[in-house]
Amino acid sequence: MLPRLRLLPAALLLAACNDPSADDSDTGSAGTTTGGTTAPTTGSDSSDGTSMSPTTGAEEPELPGMFAPAPLIQHVDPFIGTGGAGYGVGSSYPGPQVPFGLARPGPDTTLTGGFALAFSHCAGYHYDDTEIQGFSQVRMHGTGIVDYGNVRVMPTLGMSPDKTEVGGYRVAFDKDSEQASPGYYAVTLADGIAAELTATARVGLQRFTFPEGQDPVVILDLAHGLPDVEVVSGQVEVDADAGEIRGHHQIAGGYSGRYGGVRVYYALRASRPFAAFGSWDDGTPVDGAAAQEGPAVGAYVRFDPGEPVVIGVGLSFVDAEHAAMNLDAEAPDLDFEAARTAAEAAWEQELARVEVRGESSHDFKLFYTAIYHTLLMPTLASDVDGSYRGLDDAVHTTDRPYYTDFSLWDTFRTLHPLLTLLYPEYQADMLRSLTKMAEDGGYMPRWPLGTGYTNGMDGESATIVFADSILKGFDPDDVGLASAYAVMRKTAMEPVPPGSPYGGRMAVDRYIELGYVPVEAGFSSSSWTLESAYNDFAMAKLAEVLGEQADADMFAERAGYWKNVWDPEQQFLVARSETGAFIPVDNPLTWQDFYAEGNALQYAWYAPHDLDGLTEAMGGREATLARLQKFFEDSEKEVISLMPQQYYWQGNEPDIHAPFMFSFLDDHAGSARWSRWVLRNRYGDHPGGLPGNDDGGTMSAWLAFAAWGIFPIAGTEDYLLGSPIFSEAILHLAGGDLRIVAPVTGDDAVGGTAAASWEGEPLAQPRLKHGDIAQGGTLRIDLSP
Repeated sequence: MLPRLRLLPAALLLAACNDPSADDSDTGSAGTTTGGTTAPTTGSDSSDGTSMSPTTGAEEPELPGMFAPAPLIQHVDPFIGTGGAGYGVGSSYPGPQVPFGLARPGPDTTLTGGFALAFSHCAGYHYDDTEIQGFSQVRMHGTGIVDYGNVRVMPTLGMSPDKTEVGGYRVAFDKDSEQASPGYYAVTLADGIAAELTATARVGLQRFTFPEGQDPVVILDLAHGLPDVEVVSGQVEVDADAGEIRGHHQIAGGYSGRYGGVRVYYALRASRPFAAFGSWDDGTPVDGAAAQEGPAVGAYVRFDPGEPVVIGVGLSFVDAEHAAMNLDAEAPDLDFEAARTAAEAAWEQELARVEVRGESSHDFKLFYTAIYHTLLMPTLASDVDGSYRGLDDAVHTTDRPYYTDFSLWDTFRTLHPLLTLLYPEYQADMLRSLTKMAEDGGYMPRWPLGTGYTNGMDGESATIVFADSILKGFDPDDVGLASAYAVMRKTAMEPVPPGSPYGGRMAVDRYIELGYVPVEAGFSSSSWTLESAYNDFAMAKLAEVLGEQADADMFAERAGYWKNVWDPEQQFLVARSETGAFIPVDNPLTWQDFYAEGNALQYAWYAPHDLDGLTEAMGGREATLARLQKFFEDSEKEVISLMPQQYYWQGNEPDIHAPFMFSFLDDHAGSARWSRWVLRNRYGDHPGGLPGNDDGGTMSAWLAFAAWGIFPIAGTEDYLLGSPIFSEAILHLAGGDLRIVAPVTGDDAVGGTAAASWEGEPLAQPRLKHGDIAQGGTLRIDLSP
């Protein structure tokens, strides 16, 4: 069952919202209202059946459909992506948070009896589950690795020794009672307890309503975590007079375990006095025991029967005092409704940066849920006073928000380009955060989680994130480019010393010597060659900006090293041995050890930074188009199963630019057709509605771009055109409104011709530069059946 969403009153849109462009605690207006709904700020319908162009002021024929009605949060369904099976698991969660917030309180669920397959519970939740084993405060969105799940709380009736184990307090829940919307989650447990959740940036808030005449208890369980996550240590210190528990919870998950585990500090407070309390170590509860520390500890608090209890949990990576400071600043009165209202208003403000006109509530839901998903991760990691724990495990201070949890191998392709375009103030802070990570830890990370290096995935994708933003107008000095470049250059030129917390580039010395990473270097050698060449392309662009011409020339030459793994006989990008021999691919449909998560068919397209060169290698435009067309025709015939797709695979990254390669080859109609096919056949408005792990918002950002009909090639200024699903989209950019108009949008209109114009002038090719659109204007895309 999909959630029942509460419509917001118009007055809410004037509520205070966090303004990421100023101090963390600054507030601002979310917009103006008319007749109970937010009026579109541009492109509004006129009364005579025509529309006014916000760019030219001229009349144009009325576009079909209506703008998505406000409040926009009604079109967001947080249950999308919380289900799925096998490699189709979305790894999303329905719990609340504010944009990029640290606090993500949510249900940790299992099937009956406590079974929870780890890969289906990377965020702690799966839609098909039937029992709840607690509400943890920190998690990730859309990853393929289980981690976090720190600081679990659980309401229960009475306390007994068996409740020191999850099986003693785990309980079934009423699926029909589940509700989720941006900033809010609610569920009724089988024992009659009603649980509601909301969040501020650094505080998780839980409101528990207990049945009358029962014994209200809240358990703080630091002895257990998500599936396959090890508890390293926990600490509880109960101050009954203050109505507070402080401590830490350190877990070692699939990635954080690589550096010893991530420690989260907390300060827990209740809205009502403790009637009694106790704690335990290794399964023995002791009434009145105020302090415990170890890998199997927890605490419990009793309340007198009566009104609902609000539990606020302040969070910090620094220490428990900063967790309490965050709680004092963001939820001093534990006012649940005020926090919920502020969270909803914050989401409304961010969603309102895009207005879309269409005829389908289904499309509104798909689109705004995708935008919502793109604003969940990375994770705020600095406290209200600017303190943060760096990758050197030392405490530093900053005057801007500091973020962590960068799934860069995924997010550089679509998520960061979307933030660069639509949310540049967030993106600037993320670039500054990466620079600080490099300065603090000595190396630019490729997958930082919490407070440590994980060395997850291949490549040094931060190079592309920086190049993409700098080429699109970000101030190099403002984001610390010179400092970041110096660190990135170091690992691009030589191996890291033994014992380093960062793994560096794979066999970078052999890559420089041979022009490729030899297969003898280990797994993913071909992928490492391809990623390194793409990274070097980005380094060349950054070197040019910094005036380092010798570096620019060197890295530009290395950007072509992808050609060294192109086998002209097999017509694939494959691995090579140290002797120079190409490794034969017996079956291009199966995964090979020299690829990272993919096969030869999917990796054949992986030179996004040099599509001209790839086209030449494949035999020219016509041969490349024919091969691309066959690739998608075969993909269309493939039956989806629990395993990865063998042809085009939307659920993973290496080939997700391929539907738009038609437009690079000047076949706009091909991109229009196949990007629409992907959108309609790999996404949906149900729990299994993502094509696989959302990878920190990567797949959702892909959907957003495809819905607009434009797609970025990361690390360049280029956007390739496709087929908008909305007759009008208005993107409120920093430099002016970008308006994308498509009078015909039906799915039956993507098999014919396609044409585009910019500011009324026909485009010779189906592509645009960022500089063309950054100051606003009108892009028109005409499709015909």
